[in-house]
Amino acid sequence: MTTRPCTLVLGAAGFIGRHTARSLAAKGCTVIGVGHGRWTADEARAFGLHRWIDTDITLDALLRLDLAEHVDCIVHCAGSGAVSYSYAEPWNDFQRATVTTAAVLEWIRRQPHRPRLVFVSSAAVYGDQGDTDTMETSMRSPISPYGFHKLSAEMLCESSSRFFGIPISIVRLFSVYGEGLRKQLLWDAMNKFDRGEGQFFGTGNELRDWIHVEDAANLLTLAGLSPQSDFEVYNGGFEHASTRDVLQHLARAYGFGPTVAFNGETHKGNPGRLTSHCGKTSRLLGWTPTVRLQEGMNRYVTWFKSQRTTLALSGNARADE
Repeated sequence: MTTRPCTLVLGAAGFIGRHTARSLAAKGCTVIGVGHGRWTADEARAFGLHRWIDTDITLDALLRLDLAEHVDCIVHCAGSGAVSYSYAEPWNDFQRATVTTAAVLEWIRRQPHRPRLVFVSSAAVYGDQGDTDTMETSMRSPISPYGFHKLSAEMLCESSSRFFGIPISIVRLFSVYGEGLRKQLLWDAMNKFDRGEGQFFGTGNELRDWIHVEDAANLLTLAGLSPQSDFEVYNGGFEHASTRDVLQHLARAYGFGPTVAFNGETHKGNPGRLTSHCGKTSRLLGWTPTVRLQEGMNRYVTWFKSQRTTLALSGNARADE
């Protein structure tokens, strides 16, 4: 009888964490979610959770976990996930990215059997590399507090792997989007279109690598379950597109009439180009993303409209009561 692998997903209630839990469950894993958030029974089933533990991600909290299961893999999805937040709340962002990672690494170090850690990092560690696609071996030169905090967490991972033999996969995700995302560019854009607004920050020429959350979750799953060396780093991106192209496509799919426009301003933490080369990821993990950008954007618009309808109906229901 084959034993189902047991995986912990830290930050499982978040956008990437939820999809990663579902992807792991689809691969036959027993998935335990850890973090903050509320799940209905239907949500937990839909995203493949075997159990949910509502707790802080600290060393003390992890040591108190009542785990009867033998843990094979930990996917660390917790963190702020936003450059803007790191400017507004640098200490909190540092804690979420770096202190939680140190706690997880120490918890693993103390285990008799050391599960593999998949650390969800960011393309922000690369900074502005100019007119080129980044590779895993590209210089890490962050230009935002968020990028520095992710880099600090990566260095903790490298140290723990080298000196304590902890198996680790670092996955540097690029611009992750998809149904369920309620922040950042796409969410802000849809809400602006809903209000009849079409003015955006930037030049519109910022080039990014876009990856649908289902493809990102599949990559994290493969990084956790595939045979590989004790320490690996992977890029996770898919299709290059400018913010202008993405917003214009969203506007057409939504049915937004006015022209999308940009104020021309730039931000020191926002590189002009942040794109990837993912040959190593495909070669070592057999990862092949499947959700093309146009399809993913159309799905996002459909999801947003369904959320707006649901909120309107629930609001009417409350008014009727």
